[in-house]
Amino acid sequence: MGQALAYHALGREQDSNAALARLIAKYRTYAAYQIAQVYAYRGESDKSFEWLERAYQQRDPGLPELKSNPLFKNLHHDPRYTALLKRMRLPL
Repeated sequence: MGQALAYHALGREQDSNAALARLIAKYRTYAAYQIAQVYAYRGESDKSFEWLERAYQQRDPGLPELKSNPLFKNLHHDPRYTALLKRMRLPL
C-alpha cells in the first residue's frame, strides 16, 4: 500500500498503478480496506467505495478507523460516506 501512495504523491502514476495492481493481486481477499485507502487518497472515490463495500462485507478489522483515517478525507463530502458510517453504526 505504501508504495502506491508514495508513488502517487510523487506524481509517478504508472508506478503507483503498478504498485496498486500488485496490492490487489496479492491481497484482494483480505485487504479491501487498504486498497480502498489507496483509491481514496488518489481521488478515485467510486473505486474507493467499491473496496469499502468489500471491506464491509469481509468485516475488515480496519473499518472502525474509517472516520479518523486521513487517507479518506476526500470522501467525507460524499453521501456514500455518511451512508456507510450509518450502516456501521458509527457516529456521524
